[in-house]
Amino acid sequence: MPDNYTLTRDPVFYGAVACFALLTTALPALLGQPRFLPFIQALCLTIFMAQGLRHGHLRGAINTVALWLALQFILLMLLSRLFVGLVERAIGDGFAYRGAVAAWFFSGGPLPGGLLAAPLGRLAEVVGIVVGSLVSAGLIGAWVLVRATNLAAYGAGTLLSTIETPGLYILALPLWAMIRIAGYAGLVILGAEPLLTNNWSPRFYWAERRRLLLVGLGLVAAGLLLEIVLPPLWSRG
Repeated sequence: MPDNYTLTRDPVFYGAVACFALLTTALPALLGQPRFLPFIQALCLTIFMAQGLRHGHLRGAINTVALWLALQFILLMLLSRLFVGLVERAIGDGFAYRGAVAAWFFSGGPLPGGLLAAPLGRLAEVVGIVVGSLVSAGLIGAWVLVRATNLAAYGAGTLLSTIETPGLYILALPLWAMIRIAGYAGLVILGAEPLLTNNWSPRFYWAERRRLLLVGLGLVAAGLLLEIVLPPLWSRG
């Protein structure tokens, strides 16, 4: 094995990430486990993400989180489309949320759980992402991150199950949530690094991680702004 070998540069590693992302999403979702689903997702994601951060391979950590979230979102959206009666039990207040999303999409009104409808919820999410990641090496932030991803995917999947016009399927995708989640991911990675590397130097992070910080904050801000602007355009009401 070469001296400069890093686990997150090995394609086999990403195969393992994909397997765990699919397994920890599908089984708890189909078994209707609302607590176990985000817990096991967050735990495994944090462990995989840490492999890159602890060895100074930031790109590896970013690739890991991006692959995980993409697979998690796509799989849960499909499961929600095909087995909505099972998956709704794995989402907190899943039945009520499904009805609220359908009411918003077909009748208009505020987006359920959105910035306008629940501003304190969004604030708590951001605090959990930033502060939670710093104090737990990313675990709390990852928990908030996977829960936000699950909710977005579940909402998209339930809309796909009710939209009868294929040309409108694209409107099932919550673009604002996907952008916000991408920003959350960058902030979780950034927040996890200090505890994992025992490096708390603000000078280092401003010099070496400034781009990740600014992109993460920018995506979160853009996602929140779009959460106000786009839902009325997406709604058919």
